[in-house]
Amino acid sequence: MSSWDEQWKSVGAEWYSSCGPSVDKKAIIKNAAGIGRPLALATKDRFVANGKDAELDAYDRIGGQELMVADDFDAVADNEEVYQILLGCRKADYADVMKDVKEARITAWWDRAVDIIPVSGGKGTAITQILVHYHLSKEEAMAFGDGNNDIEMLKAVGMGVAMQNASMELKAVADTICDDVAHDGIYLYCKEHGLI
Repeated sequence: MSSWDEQWKSVGAEWYSSCGPSVDKKAIIKNAAGIGRPLALATKDRFVANGKDAELDAYDRIGGQELMVADDFDAVADNEEVYQILLGCRKADYADVMKDVKEARITAWWDRAVDIIPVSGGKGTAITQILVHYHLSKEEAMAFGDGNNDIEMLKAVGMGVAMQNASMELKAVADTICDDVAHDGIYLYCKEHGLI
């Protein structure tokens, strides 16, 4: 069996993971409560929330999920590894949310909510780990993005493509721009460049 076949046998197996330290998790939960915001924790198996507000609920719905408040939120927060925290807030709240937090950072694609992830995590880190795992160079990879949370991902690949509706910050780091999703931007870009 070729090494490529061997590598594909690992699809579905976990070979990289990045979760935040519990001290940061506790600080973020405390800080969110201090500004009157509920939050949701993403564990390996589920999302658990300690409440709802308009921003957090809308953020989850954009992702196609319905946010459910969990009776066992505190137990999950105390005992399970958390990979991501979702929180409705504005940029003016960032400093309060991240007070006493050392090993996590905010990434956001929407101005009304954030993802809080480990410093060692993120889309760029994930892309880099995939490239290493499959013995691919940065130049052999392409990524498409439309939010500021995609900046590090576009920097991690050889061809970073920003969607037409992307922010100016993302377009500035992109190698090129394609049409937006509503106008089949990814499909048309791939077709025009002989990728499909």
